[in-house]
Amino acid sequence: MGLVACSDDSIDTSSMANLGPLDELKKGPFPKKVNYKVQVKDAWVEQELEGFVYVNVENRDLLIMSPICTHLGCTASNAEEAKQKDGVAFYCPCHGGEYDQYGVNIGGPPPRPLDLFEPYLIDGNVHISILSPQERKKT
Repeated sequence: MGLVACSDDSIDTSSMANLGPLDELKKGPFPKKVNYKVQVKDAWVEQELEGFVYVNVENRDLLIMSPICTHLGCTASNAEEAKQKDGVAFYCPCHGGEYDQYGVNIGGPPPRPLDLFEPYLIDGNVHISILSPQERKKT
């Protein structure tokens, strides 16, 4: 997904998490886990949400992946070292879902790769709309 450059007032940022400066996100090692904390405003309800995403670079584009397993919605975590030797970067322990460093499903029951977030560049920082991951198909 390409980076969308925009100003603060050109897009609704009410459910956007700031992942930090673009220069820092593009530094390895990859893939890496990036934590976020955001205040989400939905009508009259406001709540603070904390979470994380996985970040990698593919063809010079920032790849921001949801950690939510596409099988049944559990959280995929970093794979143990033994699995990493077999090319598994993320592992969902609930039912054995395996994903490579780009979030592509390579083992277990997940039907498709991890969802992606479209990155928005606002004042040098990368933001994502945490409520709007984009589904992708297996390539």
